[in-house]
Amino acid sequence: QAEERTFWQARDTYGAMSPFYYADKINEPILLIHGAADNNSGTFPIQSERMYAALMGNRATVRYVVLPAEAHGYAARESVGHTLWEMVNWLDTYVKNASPRAAAARGQD
Repeated sequence: QAEERTFWQARDTYGAMSPFYYADKINEPILLIHGAADNNSGTFPIQSERMYAALMGNRATVRYVVLPAEAHGYAARESVGHTLWEMVNWLDTYVKNASPRAAAARGQD
């Protein structure tokens, strides 16, 4: 996030950094959590919405959670608790209790 040029000044740089352009290559489960009121200029909610749509369109395993009324940093106790629950549940499902996959399936030797 050190890039200070605008998208219009550095299109190639932003394109190379954006995971959206690589959604068809993502083969690991993805959990997206976003505050609905995020006003950080680099992370508007529409970016997560588009990433979610791109991943779904490529048949990826993805979950998108929107935290109502939350900005870039989550403040409400309910939101923090819900975020932790989502992460623990996700990790239990896709990491801790996941069935082993062959290294070749992940493209590794």
